[in-house]
Amino acid sequence: MKGFARVTLAPGEKQRITIMLDDKAFRFWNVKANRWEIEGGEYELLVGASVEDIRLCEKISVHGTATVHPYEDRDLDCYYKGDVLHVSDADFEKLLGHPIPKGKTKIDRNLTLGELNHARSPLGWLVWLVLTILLDVSYKRGKPDLNILFQYNMPLRALAKMTNGAISMGMVDGIVMELQGFWILGLVRVIYEAIKNVVLNAQMEKRLRGA
Repeated sequence: MKGFARVTLAPGEKQRITIMLDDKAFRFWNVKANRWEIEGGEYELLVGASVEDIRLCEKISVHGTATVHPYEDRDLDCYYKGDVLHVSDADFEKLLGHPIPKGKTKIDRNLTLGELNHARSPLGWLVWLVLTILLDVSYKRGKPDLNILFQYNMPLRALAKMTNGAISMGMVDGIVMELQGFWILGLVRVIYEAIKNVVLNAQMEKRLRGA
């Protein structure tokens, strides 16, 4: 999604809405050039009430800035069509440029909540099980719960970014230790970092009030 607008209309009323698309709407990170660039070509602009309710469709041509396309030598039909739900392992390896790494899942800050089944902690297994059940239930209803889907794919480090200061990165590191199998040490660190976080937040709030 590149933009949206919300208006209130009376029955039978019409209103023209303009949604501006700047150069950032078409750019991508070129891994070969190591910079943001625009991929030239023909784009479809879709307008709808939701992704499942498209009302308008228009094609436009965009002039590109990319001198070297990172995937021009690879047969990636799913990439060019944006078919992210049907990417085979073979296509993913083409996109990566090397075979999919095999081995144990690395348990660190980048581990997603949907990968907690690989943890060495019953707590991690429980969180994974609850999220998986809730997500499966929403799929069976025919409408995936986007909030749960977001949480399922969220890395642990994001907990320190999206909890408004309630969870610090130190607490995340304690959680990682817990998931790595250091149950007591991990729990102790989480408690220590939680107390430290409360103190630091209180000090910050005091400074802000006095400013």
